[in-house]
Amino acid sequence: MSLNLNNIKDIEGVLSMLKPDQITTLLGKVVIHKKPRFNNIDNSRREYRLKVSDLYFSAEPKPHQLINDRPMTPEEYSGHRQGVWEQVMSGVDL
Repeated sequence: MSLNLNNIKDIEGVLSMLKPDQITTLLGKVVIHKKPRFNNIDNSRREYRLKVSDLYFSAEPKPHQLINDRPMTPEEYSGHRQGVWEQVMSGVDL
């Protein structure tokens, strides 16, 4: 059966002859091409950087912290800070 469905009236005529279950079957076979969505932004790298920053600043020693009831020397502070930075950058605690 060959139909000329170039006109909207022809399509309406064919659809009016179909039963509802036939229309459902027909629409189930129709392929609808969706446009790709370009506004889907990947934030995984940003979330990772925020986790690293949060981990570092939550564990970073403060210059006024005490070690054995005395303030840290600048060398101790730098050593602790460097150690925390290396551990954070290794990704062990993420």
